[in-house]
Amino acid sequence: MIEEQFDQKVNLALGSALTQHNAEYSKELSLELFNSCQGSKDCCYYGSDTINISSQEQADLAKTISSSMTCFGIEEDYDIAMVSDVNAVEKASKTYSCSIDRTNTESNDVQLLVSFPCKQQYVFDKLKFMIISAILISLFLATVSFIILRALIQQKRLTENNIDFFNNTAHELKTPLTNISLALSLFNRGNHSPKEEKYLQIIKRESSKLTNQIERVLYLSKMENGEYTLKETSLDLKEIIQEAVQYMDMIRAEKNGVIELDLPAAPCMVLGDRFHLGNICINLLDNALKYCEKDPRIKISLSQENGVYKLLFSDNGIGISKFDQEHIFKKFQRVNTGDIQNTKGFGIGLSYVKTALEMHRGLIKVSSELHKGSQFEISLPGK
Repeated sequence: MIEEQFDQKVNLALGSALTQHNAEYSKELSLELFNSCQGSKDCCYYGSDTINISSQEQADLAKTISSSMTCFGIEEDYDIAMVSDVNAVEKASKTYSCSIDRTNTESNDVQLLVSFPCKQQYVFDKLKFMIISAILISLFLATVSFIILRALIQQKRLTENNIDFFNNTAHELKTPLTNISLALSLFNRGNHSPKEEKYLQIIKRESSKLTNQIERVLYLSKMENGEYTLKETSLDLKEIIQEAVQYMDMIRAEKNGVIELDLPAAPCMVLGDRFHLGNICINLLDNALKYCEKDPRIKISLSQENGVYKLLFSDNGIGISKFDQEHIFKKFQRVNTGDIQNTKGFGIGLSYVKTALEMHRGLIKVSSELHKGSQFEISLPGK
């Protein structure tokens, strides 16, 4: 690129100089050795035939060429020669040639040759800065890449350690919870007062909730790592929804909430894992009951369109801001609850829902405004 630019400037300078010179001189030139130099430029002459021109014209031509070179920003030393032998032009290497208009001579094959002995050094000097800059930039990028790569490896190792710790902790918690559930089932065989029965139900409910949270963590980890395979069977989606509503009935009653169902009369058959489809519905119902400032009002509707079931969960809760809507399906992300305090959870519910739906070839979308409730739309392919 640098050499091409230099060649272009030299050709333009020579063309400009000869155009100006030919306009001033139209008389016949006598054959004479062109042996003068201009300024500080070093000149040499070669060719099978030399061209004799008057001292005045050769001085003017040299001056015109020098002025044109300076005008085009060419400060390098150059050598000049004039020949009438075309073969000499072809033999001359690394030269720039232009025809001189000799209108009053028998031959018009007069060529002006210009060569630059230090051209390669000029090109190298121009490229030197670019080469050094490229090397420095490459070293800088390599250093930054190494630092980033090392940080990513450390972060990945830390994340893996955290996941392993979390999973191990979840496994360890399952053992005492299993023992609590077993003790409760044995204790329930006896007769208890209404007050004792109430406390037993609370223990049972909270134990079951904690067990489900732990199961979600473990299943979510396995799903993300590709270690879990769905146990798909033919299921009626209506039954899954009704079982989830029944499971959440105690919490709904405590919140003084209402759950309205709008389900079709015909069976809605899908191919899926009963456990995970049930947990999807339970998660969405739990969030609708949890994030509500007044008596919860939840509507669940189910419809079919082009072989795809559309399941809508609508509520009158606190809503979700546009900012939070971009993050709620990420793991460990929780919605800003405003004035609602003590909302419990790990921030994995909606992440689990999204992952489980994707494994069922389904999708979930959210539509919400602050203080105006939320609507979650689930799409599942029919059987």
